[in-house]
Amino acid sequence: MKRIAVIVFSAMMICLSVFSTSAVNYGFDIDTVSKAVYLENLNTGTVVYEKDSEQKMYPASTTKIMTFIITAENVSDLDSTKVTIEQDVIDGLDPESTVMGLAQHVGEQVSVRNLLYGLMLPSGNDAALVLADHVGGGISGFAEKMNAKASELGCKGTHFANPHGLYDPDHYTTARDMALIAKHAMTLPSFMEICNTVSYTPNGFETLRNTNYMIDQEAMGGMYYYEYTKGIKTGYLDEAGKCLVTSSDNGGDKYLCVCFGADYDYEENVNYAMLDTAKLYKQAYENLGVQTIFGANDSVTSVDVKNARDKRTLSAVPEKEISAFLPKNYDKNKLKAEINCPQQVDAPVKKGDVLGTVSVKYEDLDLGSTNLIAAEDIESDISPAEEFVKDNLTLIIVIAAAVLIIALLIILITVLSSRKRRKARAGKGSRYRD
Repeated sequence: MKRIAVIVFSAMMICLSVFSTSAVNYGFDIDTVSKAVYLENLNTGTVVYEKDSEQKMYPASTTKIMTFIITAENVSDLDSTKVTIEQDVIDGLDPESTVMGLAQHVGEQVSVRNLLYGLMLPSGNDAALVLADHVGGGISGFAEKMNAKASELGCKGTHFANPHGLYDPDHYTTARDMALIAKHAMTLPSFMEICNTVSYTPNGFETLRNTNYMIDQEAMGGMYYYEYTKGIKTGYLDEAGKCLVTSSDNGGDKYLCVCFGADYDYEENVNYAMLDTAKLYKQAYENLGVQTIFGANDSVTSVDVKNARDKRTLSAVPEKEISAFLPKNYDKNKLKAEINCPQQVDAPVKKGDVLGTVSVKYEDLDLGSTNLIAAEDIESDISPAEEFVKDNLTLIIVIAAAVLIIALLIILITVLSSRKRRKARAGKGSRYRD
């Protein structure tokens, strides 16, 4: 049941993301270095910034987000499930490849949870190979599971060839697809806990430290640290550039950001993917938010009231608040409200009576619709008796007609009966005369 719930939730997240996308200008004036960018507000599913988000890119070690997903969904107990480290599984890794240090633990058993920490924090390619062998029987079998999952999540421009993200021309994704993958991963138990950990020391291992400097105040003198960042995964290859997938949470709005293909120079030694991400988050938090278009007490329109005792107009207010995720300084002139409400109604009116509807758009974005209801009671100047007659006139006419018909029938029956009796008496008198 838990797995079914996760799948349903993930599908909802995907649909929300797809249907909330619009061409609304959210006012970002950032010139990002990253070649492909995707920024989404997770509270509303609103995509607020994109740059070549459907261009195929090499994801480097952000691939390991999917490796985590496949492992977590195929291992029921991360702590009790232990994997024996075999030399032939981790052979062949480049000496400069990022690892968690499994070469020093060949023949030992390591828990899947500790392997996942080694996968996500120091970006251990050795951990990726061990998990792929355990879950998929090797790289090819594991890659099949990765691609099947990508298809299930709705990815359109993704193909995985390995579990670690090392260069392969047939290994690619898009910023938009990676966002779908990351959002699903965020629904899995332990994912955010692990990828948002700065440092972790498995029993018998040296301390593993997260390569995501945006969550580490001590790394690089804190130059990349951004207080609202939560996880998720870094990546780098010469062919891919700097890659980064993160989320953020300021206690209210939550975002997901994917930056792919930021050029990197070892002499300059600047991670522009992290700098781009911080700029995007800052601008989003400073300039965007949920804006109330019509509050519950806002008069959307007024309606004339016929036969009112005192007041002759009535305010129509929203039954439910209409709000939308928009720039804080959004152009109110671009709001379009379609009001469907009669110009006049008859008294009496009760507060809360439905008078009509209102639908609101901003540019090409549908912000929603709601009923318009009466803001107050309006009494009628017609007496209760008159009001009764007015409200029940048809019934009264029908009853009166019925009474009249019944009366006419009674009169007719009475007349006919009287004639019959007279004839009867006249007949008896004739017999006596004979």
